[in-house]
Amino acid sequence: MKRAPLNLSGALAGALLASGCATDKVILLENEDDNPTGAVAVIASNGSESVIDRPLTQANLRDGPTKGRTLKNLKPKYGALLAGLPPKAKAFVITFPTGGSTIPAEQRGVLQLIRDELAKRPGAQIEVAGFTDSQGTEERNNQISKDRADIVAQELRNSGFAVGEGDAVGRGEYEAREKLGDEMVDATYRRAIVIVR
Repeated sequence: MKRAPLNLSGALAGALLASGCATDKVILLENEDDNPTGAVAVIASNGSESVIDRPLTQANLRDGPTKGRTLKNLKPKYGALLAGLPPKAKAFVITFPTGGSTIPAEQRGVLQLIRDELAKRPGAQIEVAGFTDSQGTEERNNQISKDRADIVAQELRNSGFAVGEGDAVGRGEYEAREKLGDEMVDATYRRAIVIVR
């Protein structure tokens, strides 16, 4: 029997493999924050496919049709495994003045919240994305958004947290232009988003 790879749509949308090693059983978990649950596709040797896509479903994986059964509760032995999962990602937003990439004094509190979160997560992955509204040229907005991401990343590096060069990116005006049109001023798009995983 061939088994297709898991089709996941989020951190807990995957399968909890029974006993934590090679197995012929899978349990599909609920996803966090009301995100859709992923799916597991099982492809039998004759090419037929069975899909498990309901949360809290357990299925025995075998050659031929695979059927799942709904679980009322997970077994207690899985509690330690689930408790050992990393905490879900957190996002923080730092806003900037028009055309600026200097972190305003009133946004320093957000930086401290980020530092506090990182202190609780040794080895955390940090992603920083800078954005602009759609006022001004595309080239200028690309540069401003990159500068915003870089300044936030540098602040975190200065505090002892590792932010890779490729993890601080400028997204320019694309999101604002797509949602609002060109040459539109909207402070909510003048920001850097920091995601901590």
